Amino acid sequence: MTQATTSTEQGFPDAIGFGFAELVALLNLVRGDATTASAAALRIEAELDDDKVLFAGASSLVARGFATVESGGELSINGPVAAVTHALSTATRRMEISLLTADGGDSVISVDAPNYGIILQPRAYLTWFAMAQKPEISAAEGNFWIMRKHLEENPSGGATIKRREDATGQELLLKRDGSSWTVGYNSPGPEDIEPITGLTDADVLQRIRAIRQD
Repeated sequence: MTQATTSTEQGFPDAIGFGFAELVALLNLVRGDATTASAAALRIEAELDDDKVLFAGASSLVARGFATVESGGELSINGPVAAVTHALSTATRRMEISLLTADGGDSVISVDAPNYGIILQPRAYLTWFAMAQKPEISAAEGNFWIMRKHLEENPSGGATIKRREDATGQELLLKRDGSSWTVGYNSPGPEDIEPITGLTDADVLQRIRAIRQD
């Protein structure tokens, strides 16, 4: 495998699952700073230069019909797979959303790229499920929707959101408080988190936009 060719008619990706080796192969098609940052967000940065993982991922993509091998040995992708690859390799913002319960938690990565955005949810064994952000709402509204849905289903739980490109590491913490919201800000360090209570949906959305640096 040498390099990728991608369809120019990429469109928004449908929901689609990828193994971590497949993501390593896709990210190797368009290496650069954005690709490396996306790999770190997906927790596979260490595998990017592992040839065994790379070729295993490429073989799996071909076997699943997600890629083809051209006559010169290049791996060719198009459609939803190309759209996901394009978003990860051109991303300008990666929001990490943690969904917390008393028993543990899960995380979601929201990726903003120049043409569109995608949402990635982790599954077992470093696999990820990718889907398009809804184009009719803003990325900040989409982030809030994920957090709100989690808290509606887990009213005693919590949710956090941070921008991975923000060197301060500041997080916004969100909890449901009856008919209103409570938020707090957490930066690395031993400081206590001061809650801000009685917030409306609009108040929370404004704070999510701020943490996103929209």
